[in-house]
Amino acid sequence: MDGSPKTGRRFHLALICASAALMIAGCATTASYRPEVDSMRAVLTEAKVVGAETRAPEEFAAAEACLDWFTHEATEFTPFADPDARIRGKCLTAFTALREKMAASVARIPAEAASPYALPAPDTASARGTAEKKASPLKDIFFDFDKSSIRENVKRSLIENVQWLKAHPTASIIIEGHCDERGTGEYNLALGQRRAKSVTNYLVAAGIDAKRIRVISYGKERPFATGHDESAWQLNRRAHLALQ
Repeated sequence: MDGSPKTGRRFHLALICASAALMIAGCATTASYRPEVDSMRAVLTEAKVVGAETRAPEEFAAAEACLDWFTHEATEFTPFADPDARIRGKCLTAFTALREKMAASVARIPAEAASPYALPAPDTASARGTAEKKASPLKDIFFDFDKSSIRENVKRSLIENVQWLKAHPTASIIIEGHCDERGTGEYNLALGQRRAKSVTNYLVAAGIDAKRIRVISYGKERPFATGHDESAWQLNRRAHLALQ
């Protein structure tokens, strides 16, 4: 009979197997969206740092909405969706509009040209030369590999930076987040941002006005040391504090 206990058990087992298969497929699909989400999030973070919300409010809002929609789709239980056909076209249009709007007004947004969502990095040679000529009186803060937390052995440098800033209350600074060469450009932009933000949080907690601080991430694009081993990498995992 169709209603026998044995038949019911077989149906229940089949339902469990089917659900498990869909869950696995859904997880795979979510993973396939992740590079796109990470790329867009990194670009929006950098665009926000340089004032895109006020310089290009409509384009920034459209790109931000696209990221929200993209993330929502990635977490929906639609394991057989094609992200190329359903999402990339719309988001590429939104981020291209943001790129075009910001290209003339953004002074510095480091990004990998290979990323379809990356804003172009304008020529910053003259700005970099000016910054290098003005040596910073503040000390760099160094980080462990793939970390953005403040190490105990750099707190002395942070304390000295706080003392200098309190002694010069009109000075404003830029905190640049830097990484070593390992990892993708997008990942390192986000990591550099977190490192710069950690230093900012420390300074603000120590009594420095947040309005005196601007944060930017260069990821792995501006290494201090050019080697390809730990002796160079440890120097490139840093937050550089420069006067504005």
